[in-house]
Amino acid sequence: MSVSKVKAALVDFVKGEKDRAIVLKGDWGTGKTHLWKQVVLQSRDSFQKRNYSYVSLFGLNSLKDLKKSIYENKVYRERAHIASDESSFEENLKDISGRFAGWMRKGSSLFNDVSALGVKGIGPMVESLQFIRVTDTLICLDDFERKGSGLHDREVLGLISLLVESKNCRVVMLLNDGTLKSGDDFFSYHEKVFDYEVTFNPSIEESVKLVFSTNNKLHEILEKNVTRLDINNIRLLKKIDYFAGLLKRTLEGANDHVIEQALHVLPLAILSKYGGDAAKVDLDFILNYGGGHIDTDLPGDEVDEAEAMLKKSIEEKTNYLEDYGFTRCDEFDVAIIDLVKKGYADEESLEEVIKALEAKIKHDSEIALLQDAWNIYHASFLDNDDKVFEAFDLAIEKSLVNFEVSNLDAVACVYTEAGRADKIKPVIDKYFDTIIVTKNIQKKSDVFRWPEHDYVQQKLDEYFDGLVVEKSLAELIEHAYKVSGFNNTDVRNSAARKTEAEYYDYFSSLDDYNLTHYVRMCLKCGQVSSPEQHIQNSYSEIFVKTYLSLMKLSEVSLLNKSRMGKFKGYEKLFAQAEEELRLQQDQTE
Repeated sequence: MSVSKVKAALVDFVKGEKDRAIVLKGDWGTGKTHLWKQVVLQSRDSFQKRNYSYVSLFGLNSLKDLKKSIYENKVYRERAHIASDESSFEENLKDISGRFAGWMRKGSSLFNDVSALGVKGIGPMVESLQFIRVTDTLICLDDFERKGSGLHDREVLGLISLLVESKNCRVVMLLNDGTLKSGDDFFSYHEKVFDYEVTFNPSIEESVKLVFSTNNKLHEILEKNVTRLDINNIRLLKKIDYFAGLLKRTLEGANDHVIEQALHVLPLAILSKYGGDAAKVDLDFILNYGGGHIDTDLPGDEVDEAEAMLKKSIEEKTNYLEDYGFTRCDEFDVAIIDLVKKGYADEESLEEVIKALEAKIKHDSEIALLQDAWNIYHASFLDNDDKVFEAFDLAIEKSLVNFEVSNLDAVACVYTEAGRADKIKPVIDKYFDTIIVTKNIQKKSDVFRWPEHDYVQQKLDEYFDGLVVEKSLAELIEHAYKVSGFNNTDVRNSAARKTEAEYYDYFSSLDDYNLTHYVRMCLKCGQVSSPEQHIQNSYSEIFVKTYLSLMKLSEVSLLNKSRMGKFKGYEKLFAQAEEELRLQQDQTE
């Protein structure tokens, strides 16, 4: 049933002459409560009933709790769109106090009976008075499937029947379809209690219109994207609207491309985090998605079942993202996704988005020529190699200095795949010789996504292997000891570049209970074997300079000679490493 027809049926229910009990049912999150509240807001002044009470059964554990909640949430129909508050409590208190005083004046038998029971009888009497005052009321019962285990189906249905038949009330129950089991008491009694059921199953377009306004630029973009993602869950749409509201001020003044990107990844991220079974991809997959091809098996390839299932899952997720138009995750996407992952927006979170936004705008403006080249590349299957590579060549000539590593990697892949590897290799060399040093990349985690192109990978590894950290030898060794030895490229290379004199000064002045641990860590560098000569050399430099310093220190005093005894086992390894370094130096010269 369409939204307009369901709304018309509900309006007829609240305004009609006959008291009834009905069910408004639909899938979880389709917006039943949202639609009902719209009906209440728009029709409250013309309710047939004088009072209104909205009650969530969530956690209610007894019939007594339910009766009490109906009374406590009772308001006049004019205030039906406002949750019960202090003023409504005062109204109900005046009502029951007046009734109580009247009974006292008339010498009610109920009061006499309670008086005989003493103070303990006051509570039950007040509860009885409360429920007696529940009359001429439109009642909405929500969250039936989340009621406490102590409140039974038949008790709720029996109370609904009593309210309609004897208390001049009418009741609507909001029910999530498919949450009840066929053997539940609800199905044994519901036909005797409810006059009819209204099924709410809105289309995506109808759900969107329930949440998004039509005269809002952000909503227009979001409507297009949530439709492509098949989102008709009102809770998800409201969450998307909430985060879009948080981003609205941040996005003010941004160009259309940036706004489109923010509102493209936002609903995808929210669906992935909160969509449950409706989510086709997880956030980690999105964050690591770089687009590109999917490995396929050739006929005759042997693939075990687990590997086949993994490949199928990756293929399905990749196709899903490509169908949506999500080609790769960049730093700006990450900032939006991190906001969604956090679940709320504080000042720090929004500052991160703003920083990413500013960087995105700056980068896009500086690299517009490259974007133009990509637009030509993706626009057709025409035989237009010359046109495509003229555009890329122009972008490289004018904007290479503005390329990030990821930009260079993507362009290098295209050139190589098109048989132009010889043309792009000098460009890669130039980038790593003169440009990357301006990017302030100090560690591998500073690279947003590790490159796929083999030569770009090689040059990036060489760049990190050549980095030097400007710290004293003491700071480097202490850091290595506390973290992961000399596995960190920056720390290892920096320590290797320290002079023999610096090693001697360090160990001769060291007064620390960890001295033996520090020395052994440095000496173990001599036991490392690496196929990469430059890596092997950095370990050997640390080892040789350490052992040379220890030998010199052992000659200073007999006590030091004794102390050196525990490190004598490295003599043969030292001689071998020293000779290898000498031979390499001779070859270089």
